[in-house]
Amino acid sequence: MPLFRQPRSPHTTTHTVRKDTDHMAGGYKAALANPNTTRAGREHAKHELRAMGRGREAHVPLTTKIKRAFGIHSTPRKARQRERNHERFTTTRTRRTHHVSHGGRY
Repeated sequence: MPLFRQPRSPHTTTHTVRKDTDHMAGGYKAALANPNTTRAGREHAKHELRAMGRGREAHVPLTTKIKRAFGIHSTPRKARQRERNHERFTTTRTRRTHHVSHGGRY
């Protein structure tokens, strides 16, 4: 049993490096879309994406820029679904309460 591992093949290392750069690019793209990111942070993210050869991914849609300018935060999807389900439940169904008698014991 060897004490040290054998070096990885170049194919595995290349795959790992590419996967890491994909994750890094995803983080920079998220920083561009995040309204809480500072202007300097957005500029840094754009610079890094362009340096990685992903300049087209540094584009921020006009709607995102407008939301950021007015400080509008989008409601998370789950919260919107919860609100819709709550409205649907309370408007279409009547609430029924079932009383269960435990005889004073639980």
